[in-house]
Parts: sequence; C-alpha cells; structure tokens
Amino acid sequence: MPRKIMDISLVEENKSDYTFFKIDEDENEDNKTLKALKQTYVTSNYKNETILNLQKELKTNSSEISKEIKLDSYNKYNNALDLATRHYITKAVEFIEEAFKLNPKDPDILNLKGLLYLLKCDFSKAFESFYTSQCYGNNELSRKYVNLLSSKDFKVFLERYNHSIRFINEELNEESIEIFDSLKLEEPELIEPYVISILLYDRVGDNAKKKALLEELRCIDKDNPIFEKFNEDGENIENSINKNVEVKTEENTTKEEISKTNKKSNKKDKKHIILYSVIAILIVCMGAFYINNQKKINDLNEQISSKESELNEKDKELSKKDEKLNEAQKTEEDAKANDEKLKEQEKEATEIAKGAENLYFSANKYKQAGDYKTAIKYYEYSLKANDTYKFREDAIYNMALSYQKLGDDDNAIKYYKKFVNTYKASSNFYDDSYYHLGMLYYKNDRLQDAKNAFYDLRGSDPNSPYNNSEKVKEILRK
Repeated sequence: MPRKIMDISLVEENKSDYTFFKIDEDENEDNKTLKALKQTYVTSNYKNETILNLQKELKTNSSEISKEIKLDSYNKYNNALDLATRHYITKAVEFIEEAFKLNPKDPDILNLKGLLYLLKCDFSKAFESFYTSQCYGNNELSRKYVNLLSSKDFKVFLERYNHSIRFINEELNEESIEIFDSLKLEEPELIEPYVISILLYDRVGDNAKKKALLEELRCIDKDNPIFEKFNEDGENIENSINKNVEVKTEENTTKEEISKTNKKSNKKDKKHIILYSVIAILIVCMGAFYINNQKKINDLNEQISSKESELNEKDKELSKKDEKLNEAQKTEEDAKANDEKLKEQEKEATEIAKGAENLYFSANKYKQAGDYKTAIKYYEYSLKANDTYKFREDAIYNMALSYQKLGDDDNAIKYYKKFVNTYKASSNFYDDSYYHLGMLYYKNDRLQDAKNAFYDLRGSDPNSPYNNSEKVKEILRK
C-alpha cells in the first residue's frame, strides 16, 4: 500500500487528500485479535442503520482541519502501514485509530482502517469504514469492499461464522473447531479463527494442535495478545506456574519426611535392645495371667449367652414395633407427597398466569446459569401459557438443547423431532435441530436414522451450512 506524502507544502486546505490503493489479494498480510469468543453479528438492519447515520453525519459535518493535524495523521497512517506490512496488525490498529481521530474524512485512512478491522473479523467496523470512505471519496477500493460485505457469498460465510460462535456458547467445542478449521482453509488471512481455535484446543487439552496454531498465528499477527497467555511450548502460563509451585512443595515435603525418618531410625536402633527385653518379660507375665483368668472367661461366656437370648426376644418385639412405625410413616409420606403435588400444581398455575414472555425469559436465565432442569420446567410452563404462540418455537428448541446438556438423549431427540416436524425450513433453529438430531442418532449407534436426518436436511434446506460439514459428509459416506 502507498505511503502518505509528508511534505506539508503539498497539503491543500480546500481539497480532500486521497490516493487509490491497489491491493494484491494473494498476499497474506493480515491479522486480528478480537477478544476471544466475542459474537460478531452483522445484519442488514445494522448496515442500513449505519448507512443512514453516516449520511446524516456527512451532511452536517463540513469542518476542515489544519495542515499540521493532517501531517500528524499522515505520520500515524504511515506507521500503521509499516507495522501491517511487517505483520504487527494489533499495533497497526492502534496507530490507524489515532490517525482516524485526527483526520476522520481521509479516504486512505478509512480504507486502511477497514482492511485492518476486516482482518480482525470486526465486520461491522470494517463495513462502516469502507462505506464512510466511499461517501467521502467514492474510490475504487471502498466500493469493492462495500459490495463484498453486502454480497450473498459473504452472508453465507457469516452464517457459518456465527454458527461456530453459537456452538461455543452451547459448549459444543468439537463442532465449533470443525467449522473454524474449514474457515481457516478458505480464508487463511483472517486472524480471529486462529485465536478462537487456540483457546478451544487449550480448553479440550490438545496441546499439539494448539502449539501448531500459535506458530501459524505468529506469522500473520506477531503482536497478538494471545501470545501473552502461553509460553514458547504452547503451555498456559498460569497453569505452568501452579504446577511448578506444586512440584517445589512436594520436593520440600519429601526432604522433610526423609530427614524425620532418618532421625526416628537412629532413635529406634538405640532402643531395640531394651524393647526385646521388655517383650520377653511381657510374654511370661501374659502366660500366667491367661491361666489365672481362663476360669473367669468361661463364666463370662455363659453370662453372655444368657444375655443374647434375652436380646433376641427384645429384637422380635422391636421388629413388630418397627413394622407399625413403617406403616404409619408410609401413610404420612403418601399424605406429604399429595400435599407437595397440590403445591406444585398451585405453583404451576401461578407461574403460567405470568404469561409466556416472562416464563420464556426466566427459562433462558436458568439455562445460561447451567440449571438445565429448572430451565426445562419453565420452558414447559411457557408452552402451557395462553400466549405461548410467540415463544413456542424457541421454547421447543431450547428444551431439546437443555435435555441434550443433561445427557437425556431420548428426550432431546423427542423435542428435536417435534421441532422439525412442526416448523418450516425458514424457521429459526430448523437446520440446527436437524443437525443435532442426526448427531444424537449417530452417537447412539443409529446410523441409518442419522443418515435419514441429514438427507432430510439437504432436501428441505439445501442452503444450510451444515450440509457442507465434513462430519456430516463422513457419516453419509458410511
């Protein structure tokens, strides 16, 4: 990319300064360190809102900036460009933001900002920068990327990207890793798939793949903050410190125990002779004691036998009383169970009266907190409410997902089947339900059912990104 000319005499006050960038799409000069596991959703509504706000701002903001400020902004722009060329994308973003604050109307600065944020997968900021640049300069580069970020192909890419983020939120790590591996092959210049994959491999304990990805990321974003979390061997620094502390503690403990053992051993050696003499005397005394007390022991055995007979009689009486108590307790438990059932019915009626909306959002809170049993109960309440039609679709899907989290595969399959048999392909979570249904069948050794589910998904929703899943293709080949 071209550097900014730094001769202040060439800066004209009444003319916006811009150049056209020529970008080689085959070069791998990109990076991104967006906070891991951040959900980056770009919708048509968001883009429309951004466009309207930008157009309004462009009409009202017409102030010019001084030559000195432009010169300072060009300097920061050139620093950002140099850093990006040398694959220090994180630092480059900081410089381009400083340049943008000084000179927010310069198309070159806006275009470089858009490219850097695109590499970091902050698609909303990238679109906003390119669109603003197009409004100020209507240059070739900004038009190219505005069209790209608005295209159908990018929409499909973004749906897959968001699916992988959704899987992370649902703790489906393997499925998320599979999608990100595919995205890295298709778009190797984007940074966030590397960062998230590293954290996922760290979570599942695959150190070999984590270390390999750290090396790949180091080639495209040398100053990514993720490197602060791991050492050169790819190990989590915090975990390594804890392990070292434990090892040192164990070593110190072992040394202390050895020292104490040696001291005790020396003392015991000195006392051996005395102990042997004492033991010999005790043996003689115990023999005499045994003979003298044998008669007393026999008498005690006779008394014990008599007492045992009496105790057996008492046990029989106690057994009869226990039977009566058990019957009374069972009656009491039955009454208590009936009372609890009535209370539960009253509670259910009270909760249902709150309306489907309140019940649905309460269920979501329990689900997010990991209390899936309570979440299922409130989803069931919402389905029984009079105004359930607004939330019925989402409630059924989330019930299936909650049962899956609990390991109750039978109920999970039941509600996933209920969803796909009730709603159309255009419904939210339609392809998610089919995917989970097929994977549960496969997990439970129901291969043909799994294949049928994936074939049904292809037929009813051919554009679903799950159809391109390597795992799905592998199952269908069996």
